[in-house]
Amino acid sequence: MSVAVRLEYRPDIDCLRAFAVISVIGFHYELPGFGGGFVGVDVFFVISGYVISRLIWAGLAADSFSFLTFYERRARRLLPALYLLILVTGIAGYVLVPPSDYRMFFGSAISTLLFSSNIFFWMETGYFDLPTMGKVLNHTWSLSVEEQFYFLFPVITWLWSKLFRDPASKSSLALVIAGTMALCIVDELLIKNSASAAFYLAPLRAWEFLIGSIAFFLLRWSPVGFSARCAYGLMGLALMLIPVVMFRPETRFPGLHALIPCLGAALFIIAFNQDDGRPRLPFEDAGAFVGRLSYALYLWHWPVFVLGRAALPLDVASSNAGTMTLLVCSALLAYLSHIAVERPIRACTAWNGLRVSGLIAGTAAVLMAVGIHGFSREGYAGRFPASQERMLRYNAQAVAPFYRTHSCFLQPDEPLSHYDSGACLTPAADRRNILLAGDSIAAHYGWGLRDYLPAAYHLMQLTSAACAPFVELQQEFSRSCNDANRLLREEIRARRPAAVIVSGNWRVYVEVYGRAAAPGFDSYLGALLKEAEDAGIPVLLLGPSLEFPAPLAQTLFNYERTHLPVANSLKPVEASFKADERLRTIARSHPGVQYVSVLDAICSMRACPTRVDPETPITWDIIHLTPEGSKFVVSKLKPQLDAFLSRLAPPPEAKLKEFVAGRSATPRDASSQVQ
Repeated sequence: MSVAVRLEYRPDIDCLRAFAVISVIGFHYELPGFGGGFVGVDVFFVISGYVISRLIWAGLAADSFSFLTFYERRARRLLPALYLLILVTGIAGYVLVPPSDYRMFFGSAISTLLFSSNIFFWMETGYFDLPTMGKVLNHTWSLSVEEQFYFLFPVITWLWSKLFRDPASKSSLALVIAGTMALCIVDELLIKNSASAAFYLAPLRAWEFLIGSIAFFLLRWSPVGFSARCAYGLMGLALMLIPVVMFRPETRFPGLHALIPCLGAALFIIAFNQDDGRPRLPFEDAGAFVGRLSYALYLWHWPVFVLGRAALPLDVASSNAGTMTLLVCSALLAYLSHIAVERPIRACTAWNGLRVSGLIAGTAAVLMAVGIHGFSREGYAGRFPASQERMLRYNAQAVAPFYRTHSCFLQPDEPLSHYDSGACLTPAADRRNILLAGDSIAAHYGWGLRDYLPAAYHLMQLTSAACAPFVELQQEFSRSCNDANRLLREEIRARRPAAVIVSGNWRVYVEVYGRAAAPGFDSYLGALLKEAEDAGIPVLLLGPSLEFPAPLAQTLFNYERTHLPVANSLKPVEASFKADERLRTIARSHPGVQYVSVLDAICSMRACPTRVDPETPITWDIIHLTPEGSKFVVSKLKPQLDAFLSRLAPPPEAKLKEFVAGRSATPRDASSQVQ
């Protein structure tokens, strides 16, 4: 093999690790300028691809590569510090984490021990996801992706070496580059249909590791001159910095957007590939020090953030001083973990006559047994009083039947073909039919409205998560959104419902579209209202829903358990009241629209209810109503609802019978109605 392999220490790689971990921490801690800091994980993947390729090909070149030695070194490098994290986090969780979240913690711990937490969190992904304490190990998904890569890549590399003795030959390099590009394109294509799979699953992230391998293969073509190295390094740094600053959580990712920081990391590595005359980087010693701590920093920063914020009063946890305190704690724990566990275990293969690999396997077995026991015991629910447990009884799965999830209320990754038009949109022949339309906020009123409506009325439901009911706006976050809004427009134009009730997460939509260039929020909402006006269909426009700055059920639970002050977390979000006034103004220009301020109906002088009864919060997260909360809010709207119903007239009998006959022919084929 003609690739010249050098395994001398490269401080530039540790500096690159420092950049990656600082980016991730800045993003998770919500520091200014780190809106796209999540790309640090992609930089880590490129580094791993480079380092592992370098290590394996060096062994193959010297005919000294051993699969057993490779896996044993990876285990000593990664697992002891990870096991310490799981142990400490589990002990802290016993004190801080409520039962349902603690059960999820045990599930994630088991999957982490089995190198599959990326699959676990992929399966747990949903529209209502919040950074709960149950996901305190959420960041380990990337470690599982790396571990799965470590399992397969040595075998693939060994087989590749049988075909190409020189991995940097033109034919070998061409095939690797083509495979990398193909995997990247597949990743990009899958984002629309399965964004969570494109994000979490190792096969769809493999191309990022391969970019690191390509950086290694390009050793002989790497620059040697000072100016060329600076140009490569600065270009690579720019390609990594731009996404960190410019990207946002809603950026289409990974796919082609991830290619930018990955190419940046590869260029940075290539700039310093040649050992002879390698220039010294600015602040190299500090960068290399942080880089050596990067694994420990990555492990500890997220659990400290999640559990620390849960333990501190909200006003302290959300303050700059609180954030700095958590950052310092993360750094301190990372340093202690590095010098007490990570560094000494990496340097030895035996301890007191016992092989370290055997001790690692035994520790994993003990932690696995504890995790299985905790999971089977429902997170040790008996730790807290029953009233506090009931406060947390609702989550996305528990409210799904009340919201009619997966049938009348579609999740962002569900196409309109999953919508059950027969059950959700078929009118009743002998009743006045009202269509409830909008996003998850509209869906959470459905339970209360169905309980309120007299027997002479029938409620139909067309709701799609994270989908503003704007018939003239193309929206890409939800797979079903544009089709659902086309179907909504067709229902209105055909005059099928006797009335339409419209609701949405108006506070968010005002912030997203209200500052945009024309047409903007007012025009988007106005277009929907005009459609109904032109069709002669009355509209009940429900204003912004009650929203809190922190998950309400969790806040009430923590307050009852600790009696620590909760600052403003039980006060409604002020921006919702501003959005309320904006919608009221828009509704005034549409005579066929009756506007109902939900906030005015349930709040007095900005003081809003937090509970329906002592054991039931009005919302189960920051904004979505519990079933009891839905009935409570609708009961407060009864005068306005009664006035609205009095305006309705039944649709023409003949047209209705004809429509019902058409619906019964294709009860579930909603997609054909939007072609």
